[in-house]
Amino acid sequence: MFKKKMIEPVVIVANGRYPSHTYPLEILDKAKTIICTDGSANKLKNHDLQPSLIIGDMDSITNIKDFKESEFLHFPNQDNTDLEKVFDYCIKYGIKNVSLLGATGTRDDHSLVNLILLLEYYDNIKIQLITDNFTIECIKGKHTFDSFPQQTISLMAVYRVKSVTTKGLKFPLKKQSMIPSGMGVSNSAIGNQFAINSSGKLLLFRSHKS
Repeated sequence: MFKKKMIEPVVIVANGRYPSHTYPLEILDKAKTIICTDGSANKLKNHDLQPSLIIGDMDSITNIKDFKESEFLHFPNQDNTDLEKVFDYCIKYGIKNVSLLGATGTRDDHSLVNLILLLEYYDNIKIQLITDNFTIECIKGKHTFDSFPQQTISLMAVYRVKSVTTKGLKFPLKKQSMIPSGMGVSNSAIGNQFAINSSGKLLLFRSHKS
């Protein structure tokens, strides 16, 4: 068990591409608790930051002695990924919202799995996966989002969704069924807000400002 109090906002850093865009870097800078998945601690250290907690099977971290200010939770189980171990731990700890950085960009198989995990953990914890290009999250039901004109908005169904209705997008949907395809890709916001009502789980991609 993590000895220190886990204070929100909680940021998880996975072992993919380390962020360079100002938006994810600002989120990292404002974090009160930083959790690394094993080897991602090396990348954090290379940017002069120390994780609060390192979780995983510890097969990727290069020098444990470099992390004197960090706590370690060693989970050797190989049946799930280090990122799943982090999500499970956060849920057990009672954390409701996390930002996830470094979850894409190096291994395509890991990137795809990490996107699917947004759907799999949707009922237990809110996860925003943030890359240098997009904020990505799983949504279901009615939601309204702040936006800006011409912000790229993409909707992706991983499983069939019976009905999707949108307002405030260039190409509106009205009770449109969606299946895994490219039909919801590269839409855009026309104002400062847009709304989505979905009967099932969708992946929502919102681009950052340049």
